[in-house]
Amino acid sequence: MLAGVWRFGAGRVELPEKGRMLFVPQQPYLPIGTLRAAVAYPSPPEDFDDERVREVLRAMDLARLTERLDEVEHWEQHLSTEEQQRLALARVLLHEPDWIFLDEATSTLDEEVEERFYDLLEERLPRSAVVSVAGRPGLMQFHDKRWTITPRNGAATIEVG
Repeated sequence: MLAGVWRFGAGRVELPEKGRMLFVPQQPYLPIGTLRAAVAYPSPPEDFDDERVREVLRAMDLARLTERLDEVEHWEQHLSTEEQQRLALARVLLHEPDWIFLDEATSTLDEEVEERFYDLLEERLPRSAVVSVAGRPGLMQFHDKRWTITPRNGAATIEVG
């Protein structure tokens, strides 16, 4: 609903008037084209210089891809699900958004890589707001607040802790 993809439901959703938002789903979209375009998505690839793109790929343990920026592929067919998620997280580091919405975006990563990503967020984007939707209890350590949403008779109860 926040991303404007799901338009059903009732209630009010308010988004920040200022600030860049980036939504990272469990299964990231990888456009057919160059690896550079896949990492830069949704921005045009020319918005980022080569070294910056390579640096975020290395940060997410994708160094083997750094020399393939201009190769055109169906990247979702050439990268494992885990690599696709790491590439999507490299996008976060590249774009440096003010608001980051992660929807099961680290579900295929091992705990070490997941922790390193959240450490990178804290180090590089300390002013960004991070909202994670996840089933893993281990992610709680990276957040100040926890929302528990419980379905109840066609509605939902939200508990903030």
